[in-house]
Amino acid sequence: DSMDMDGNMMHGGMMMKDCCMMKGGKMMVMKDGKEMPMDKDMTMKNGAKCMTNGECTMKDGKKMKMKDGDSMDMDGNMTHGKMEMKDPK
Repeated sequence: DSMDMDGNMMHGGMMMKDCCMMKGGKMMVMKDGKEMPMDKDMTMKNGAKCMTNGECTMKDGKKMKMKDGDSMDMDGNMTHGKMEMKDPK
């Protein structure tokens, strides 16, 4: 794996998967390697919801506000701060 010509964000040789994230105080969506402003609330595969204001409702109903650097993938997994590769359980 190498850097692609479009300058898409790469993490450890892997292209970032689709997710929504808080960046510079704004909610952004990463789709097919492209980053764009989040313009509507999103519901993830596990039922977690992310709103355009950065508030998220987890699948257990717990609410939280995303901080800069937080992201949630389309499966509903929350990552705080810097991207780190976690072993899938």
